[in-house]
Amino acid sequence: MITSPIPLFPLGLVLMPGATVPLHIFEPRYRIMLQDVRSTGNRIGLIAPPPDVPEARLPAGRIGCIAHITSADVLPDGRANIVVEGEDRFRFDGYVSTDAPYRVGAISAWEDAVEPTEALSAAAARLTRLALRAVKASMTIHDVDSPPPEFGDDPALVSFQVAQLLRTGNGVLYTLLAERSPMARMQQLELLLRGGLGDLEEAADLHVRAKTNGHHHGPPPG
Repeated sequence: MITSPIPLFPLGLVLMPGATVPLHIFEPRYRIMLQDVRSTGNRIGLIAPPPDVPEARLPAGRIGCIAHITSADVLPDGRANIVVEGEDRFRFDGYVSTDAPYRVGAISAWEDAVEPTEALSAAAARLTRLALRAVKASMTIHDVDSPPPEFGDDPALVSFQVAQLLRTGNGVLYTLLAERSPMARMQQLELLLRGGLGDLEEAADLHVRAKTNGHHHGPPPG
């Protein structure tokens, strides 16, 4: 839900709807912001300024994401470790003048276009299969033994969940965040995954073989 105006947290991080991200709060102005929002809904607007653009000159039209603070561990010195979950996207319309030491922005909703449900569901299924293959290979390489991530039923949310898993630059992530076509997002993500999946799965296979020195420990061939 979009509530305007909202306290803003300009940060070099692109938060996706549905994603959970830990943050460390240390600047005095954001310590005050945390105190303020904890009594008014625990929501801030997280937005990544364009490269080399100071937050004071954040351009109108920049897209951000509502960050719901789901937990906050305030340290004795006033710093805090918080966890935020991405909710709705928003369009930044301009700063609002207040007495607060942090930025406050006027925002408006930024919603997806309506597209055929059947086509979106098919694209989401393909994307999920690719993402799970990539996650499985990455977990193998890093010797991680845990359940793979679960994806939602909403194709639009699936696209954001997969985007957050990608180890790619803010430029790509911002393009995906600002894209209003779920189909276009999923098509771009599918291209990105297919482009690196072969090398990733090959590296995972080599990792497994290296751990066994290339020897096969299964039953002998009959």
